Amino acid sequence: MVCAAGAWSRELGALAGVELPVRAERRRIAYTAPLARLPDRPVPMTIDFASGFYFHGEGRGLLFGTNDVCETQDEWLERAVPVLHRRAPMLLDAPIAGGWWGDYEMTPDHNALIGEAEAVPGRFLYATGFSGHGFLQAPGVGEIVRDFYLGREPFVDVSALAAGRPQRRERNVV
Repeated sequence: MVCAAGAWSRELGALAGVELPVRAERRRIAYTAPLARLPDRPVPMTIDFASGFYFHGEGRGLLFGTNDVCETQDEWLERAVPVLHRRAPMLLDAPIAGGWWGDYEMTPDHNALIGEAEAVPGRFLYATGFSGHGFLQAPGVGEIVRDFYLGREPFVDVSALAAGRPQRRERNVV
């Protein structure tokens, strides 16, 4: 079995008797309609590490988000006002064209879990807990999991990402 169940990996691991320290953390983002006041050059990814607020160019508008957890987009936008005042005041009056929410799969140290649970009858491989970075890392992780499955040595040592590792919190994960 390969567990790559994202935010639901803890529950799937428990069914197999494997402890995977992954929890779901809701994240919201929004994007604006085209903004005439944007520069002609690309707007880079900009992050306020103190609050978790970030934004970057998206077409002729901006995409932005925070790690503030709220039930509705209206509540989320209202709670974002103080950081918008400090970091991106043009977003206060920007027309919001849309947005969405999703669950990040978080580990205590914000690093992925990749490996094989040795004490499980049969085989239990896992690749989870990417904290929003899974899409970026998927090609390499796919090769690693393939190699584990085939009993081959992966192209890189991922033993530091084993589920039973000591948990040290990483700061400012992008």
